[in-house]
Order: sequence, then structure tokens, then C-alpha cells
Amino acid sequence: MRRRRRDQPSEPEIPPSPNAIAITPREVGALIEVMEHAHNCILELSDTDGDTLARASGSELIPSLYARAGFSSIGGRGSIPLLAEEVGLLEAAVINLESYQGNEVALCAGYQLLDDFANRGSGSHPLRYVHGILAFAGDAQDVPAAQQRLP
Repeated sequence: MRRRRRDQPSEPEIPPSPNAIAITPREVGALIEVMEHAHNCILELSDTDGDTLARASGSELIPSLYARAGFSSIGGRGSIPLLAEEVGLLEAAVINLESYQGNEVALCAGYQLLDDFANRGSGSHPLRYVHGILAFAGDAQDVPAAQQRLP
């Protein structure tokens, strides 16, 4: 068994992804609300199993978004990574809200987020996993070592 040197990162850096955008904590909150409303609409009108409902509504992403937002706040950062395929989950949630006549406020918020994310475009942001949480590579180095070791 090889020992890891202290100066080596504990988790590998993900290659730069042209499909990641930076979103704000406020956008994370709105994204979660849209996905929760879509999940509730489908839940009320469908007899599909829970796993399929979570994938269809995008709600399976919610715990990850909370973790990313929490990690970002620990480092005092205002940006949270969102991958292109995760924007696709938002699109699906908006379609579900439309199809199942969901909450109009959530539907409008979903459309606004889609517009904001499309106008922002995606950039090449180096990403990495820190304790299993997706973060921008620079954010991980700025978190004090004592906070990085928390479970």
C-alpha cells in the first residue's frame, strides 16, 4: 500500500469542463424550489415509483445542491458549480410543471433560471471533488484545513 504525500490532494481534480457554469446561492434556492414543485406535481398525478419520480422531476439533484452551497459558504464563495446535464434536469422540471399545471410562480422562476443560465453560457472551470462534493478547484484550496477535515 502506497502512502499519500501530504502535499498531494486527497481527491483528484476533474479535468476542466466546458459544461460547468457558476450559479449563486439565490439561484440554487430557486432551482430547488422549481424541482420540489415539479416533484410534488408528478407525485400527485402519477403512480410511478419514487426513483423514477426523482429522476423525472430533478429532485435527486437537491441534496447535492445543498452540499455544494454549504461548501461554497464555508469558503466564503458566492459561486456554486452547476453542470450542463444538471441544467437539463431543470428543463425537465419546467416541462413537468407545464404539463401537470404546476405552480405558476415556480414555472416562471424555472423559465427565468433557464434564460439566465443560457445567457451566462458555460465556461471552462476547473472542478474537483472535495469530500465528495463538487466544487471549483480554486475554492477547495481556500477553505482552512481544519474545516476541510470535518466529516
